[in-house]
Amino acid sequence: MKFISTLLLSAALASSALAGTPTAYSGKSSKMVQPMAPAGCDCFAPGAAFGVFGGGIFPEDDGQDAAGGGVLYDYFFTEYFGFQGSYGLFATSSEHHQFDGSLVLRAPIRSLCIAPYLMGGAGMSVNGDNNTDYHLGAGIEARFASMDCMGVFVDGTYHFAANDQDSDFTVGRVGVKFRF
Repeated sequence: MKFISTLLLSAALASSALAGTPTAYSGKSSKMVQPMAPAGCDCFAPGAAFGVFGGGIFPEDDGQDAAGGGVLYDYFFTEYFGFQGSYGLFATSSEHHQFDGSLVLRAPIRSLCIAPYLMGGAGMSVNGDNNTDYHLGAGIEARFASMDCMGVFVDGTYHFAANDQDSDFTVGRVGVKFRF
């Protein structure tokens, strides 16, 4: 039993010691052909980003649609999963302030340097009185490797009022993000 265990362990160590990067051999000469680097951008690595946006709020009830803008902060733990906090101010009759915290799940497409994403979380709106809400949304972001991975994005979120007496609303945003 010890002999078999030692043999298996030796084979595993030997195979990992001999493993390397894959290369192609042409068979006509003794030159090794180096593999090509993968195509696409590398702008969706884990890390933080700051952004600004313009957008609109579209209430479900008889409230008027209004324009506004705001700021956001992203932090991605992996290239696929992160957190976003945002603040928006919209020009409704009583200035709608929207604070949101979202979990974000994105799927980068490296060959195009874009990443569609889904987001969901909770927030609070302040417009005369404080209201809590939950939201779900989706969007897409494009990054530009030649501009230090600056990004542009467009997204939309539907906000469900936590209190039945409050109305639901949708927020649409268009903005830019800067990695740091």
